[in-house]
Amino acid sequence: MCLQTGGIIGNCRWYKNMSVIVKTDKQKWIGAINKASGVALYALAEQMLADSEQFVPKLTDNLRESGKVVQGESGRMYLVWDTVYALYQWFGIRADGSHPVHNYTTAGTGKQWVETAKGQNMEKWHDIAQKQFSGALK
Repeated sequence: MCLQTGGIIGNCRWYKNMSVIVKTDKQKWIGAINKASGVALYALAEQMLADSEQFVPKLTDNLRESGKVVQGESGRMYLVWDTVYALYQWFGIRADGSHPVHNYTTAGTGKQWVETAKGQNMEKWHDIAQKQFSGALK
């Protein structure tokens, strides 16, 4: 049996020569994909920030508390730690190459803390981005 608009009909041989025309609005697709990408990027950045916090050096909470997600040009997301010494802590050395950090006072913390978190959470981050992107397209 064949299903045809308006009901079910018997022996169908006509389907071999039938063509289906699907019309779509390309701009709406582009808009939906861009929106879903933005949702996924923001969710991913927030998760990256949260997962990195435990690796941020902590003498006081100033550096950890200064972490935030900032949206830049063309939708890019940045993780920013906004203290005077954040760059020094990130690289573990001053910009002029002097004064390397020899000891981070809190165990498990150190330079380039997002990279440390990435090593432990990459699969989770991928899943979050995928789930957010797919969910935003529905």
